[in-house]
Amino acid sequence: MRAIALVLATLLSSGCASMVNDMSLAAQAKFQQILANKFAQKLAAGIDLVVEQLTVEGGFLDDPLVRILLPPPVGLVIDVARDFNDNPQAALLETLMNRAAENAIPVAGPILKTVLANMNADTLQTLVNSPRSAATDVLIAEGGEEVQQALLPLVTQSLTENGAIKIYSDLMQVYSNVDAVENAAANSNEQAAVESVSQDALGEYVVKQAVGGLFKKVAAKELAVRESLDDMVNIVPL
Repeated sequence: MRAIALVLATLLSSGCASMVNDMSLAAQAKFQQILANKFAQKLAAGIDLVVEQLTVEGGFLDDPLVRILLPPPVGLVIDVARDFNDNPQAALLETLMNRAAENAIPVAGPILKTVLANMNADTLQTLVNSPRSAATDVLIAEGGEEVQQALLPLVTQSLTENGAIKIYSDLMQVYSNVDAVENAAANSNEQAAVESVSQDALGEYVVKQAVGGLFKKVAAKELAVRESLDDMVNIVPL
């Protein structure tokens, strides 16, 4: 009888340990799911906030992180010559370029949030446990091109209507001679060849810069979201 009792006790103990382990694994899996959903919700809200910040007047222009500078060769030559503040047309052009980006950027929000919403649970859980800007990298890969395509006609129309393309054409005639560009590149220690942005490509340049700035802000927001989730994990450890 004692032997039977010992066997039963052993089995019960083993069964309880197994059940506790299973419950622990289930709880961890559930918490990971909650964490992934919270990550997606917070990042979606972050995208809304970033777009809202960029949309206001000065959203691009007044933020050094995303401000769209004059394209080469005009921007390079003016910068090296320290002629920007003395050239009202150059200052106006930069303002108009940034305003065009600010007016067009709202279309980016729904595109990026759709990409995020279409991520499955496994992908979200992987992203939660990935480094810093992993989600932003996925947004760039899956939504970056679509955002650029959506922005281009809006930005191009804005630059045409506000006179930016005409101003840029005039500045090109003044600043784009070969000697000036080569001297500017040499003086600024430019290693790569200076690639001029033509009048017809100004819209594409502004869009590329605007989208790059957008994703810089989204990456910063993602990092903030990750830090907030770290606080959750510390409160409810796995």
